Amino acid sequence: MGKTEFPLGTKLLDELCSEIKKQGFEKKNSDSYVYVNLCMVRMQMAWVLPKLFYARGAADALGAGVIVLIWNPSPELEKLTEAFGMELYVINEECRKKPGAFFKAGVKTGLFLLADGSGEGLKKMRKGSVPVGASMYEDILRTSELSTIRSCRNKICTKKILHLMWMYELLDKYIKRNKASLLISDDIAYHEWMQEALFHTHGAKVVNVSSVAEEKIEFDDKLWTVRRGERNGRAMRLEMKKTGDDILEKAEKYIEKRFAGQSGREIDRQAFAGKRVIDREAAAQEYGLDPAKKNVIILAHTFTDAIFNYGHIYFRDYYEWCEETLKAAASVKNVNWILKPHPTRKSYHEDKDSIEDMFARYKTDNMFFLGDDISAASLKDIADVLVTIGGNGGAEFACVGVPAVIAGVPYYKGFGYTVEPENREEYIKTLKNIADIPALNEEQIKTARKVFYLKASGVGEYEKFEDEFAKLVRDGYRKMREEIALDYFESDRGTKKYNEKITEEINAYLKDHDIRETDYYRRGVGCTA
Repeated sequence: MGKTEFPLGTKLLDELCSEIKKQGFEKKNSDSYVYVNLCMVRMQMAWVLPKLFYARGAADALGAGVIVLIWNPSPELEKLTEAFGMELYVINEECRKKPGAFFKAGVKTGLFLLADGSGEGLKKMRKGSVPVGASMYEDILRTSELSTIRSCRNKICTKKILHLMWMYELLDKYIKRNKASLLISDDIAYHEWMQEALFHTHGAKVVNVSSVAEEKIEFDDKLWTVRRGERNGRAMRLEMKKTGDDILEKAEKYIEKRFAGQSGREIDRQAFAGKRVIDREAAAQEYGLDPAKKNVIILAHTFTDAIFNYGHIYFRDYYEWCEETLKAAASVKNVNWILKPHPTRKSYHEDKDSIEDMFARYKTDNMFFLGDDISAASLKDIADVLVTIGGNGGAEFACVGVPAVIAGVPYYKGFGYTVEPENREEYIKTLKNIADIPALNEEQIKTARKVFYLKASGVGEYEKFEDEFAKLVRDGYRKMREEIALDYFESDRGTKKYNEKITEEINAYLKDHDIRETDYYRRGVGCTA
């Protein structure tokens, strides 16, 4: 069995635990529990501590105990949770003690592989009312070398399905014995999704808590987690009803900064900052584009990152969407097709079966590949139409008049400036006639700018933590991410340095402050109301 590393020096951890113990928290045996799910969380202090503070507040308000879920043993985390008066539940240790759960998981896995075994079949697989298969599909792509799943009859998929179903059977039984009032989680995708849906079916409230904010997790009638694009879109439509033209000047300034790589998340800025900007004429000369044809930009997604973030898309996954788009494009000769890969794809193990390989398979004389050295800002001059499932580009470039064909449910869907095929057949037909899509008119551009600026201003976002302590944790984490850039997705490089720096500041803070004064704790209390 592996070990969950918590990169932090012993001295600093002991000091932190000592300060927390002074607060007088005690372990409580109860007929109900607050659960903290750390199964997807890297052991970075900004990811862990806010959840524990929040859980302590909720548990104290409810008179409940606290159970922290983690995959593998972590002596450091065990020491920290004990200081908070919490119990650590190590899933893989408990799995090995419960052969009955393994047998049930094996039967479920075996029956699926015998009866179907396809990627599409996995997406439809359910355990009771919970869509375990779609959750596992998302998790397999994120944690393996696969970019798509045509068949599950292989070692990678079989092991993952069996392991996750074992976990599911174990937790289902455990929650029945130890009632869950609240689950504090970290994400709404991957295997956390099936865990959240399971807790939801047991009557628990489910919230996502980060260093930045809290959000109540919603489920649709099929127990899919409602992703942020759909939820933010609802909030945006309400806000747009009371938004006038007075924000347009601010919106235009923000958009200028965006194209200069000076605003947005560091992930977004990487598409613009420090890269070469070329105009339409230079692009035609450099790539051999036909200047008499429209330029259609295919904005690729990372093949393996949260593939249901744009809802129930009518393709198997991002990989199939890209492949089917290129297949259709190969037969449409009256436009220049330009494939733009996602700037962070290599951080999501997109090396084997890459987008470059796919492009080479379908390339025709009027299809071109825009390299990573070219800034996305170039598209505002080059592009006539964009194609995406629901990426930021569909919102950004609508602000300068470029329409987008979308296949998913991003926050900017339904405002009248995107082309929205309702099924696969309509989508392919739209691509066949893409040269007929006109540029956006003045009213559509104004709407796009308002929507984009409102989103950037936080409309539709969850409720943020705003106190001094949250700012200390959040700012320290932001600096770390900027320093280690893309590597923080796939490794713990720099985490020990960050954990030690931020823990020094946290220890100093706790010497003079009560945890109960922090926004994290108080909002945990308020969550139970």
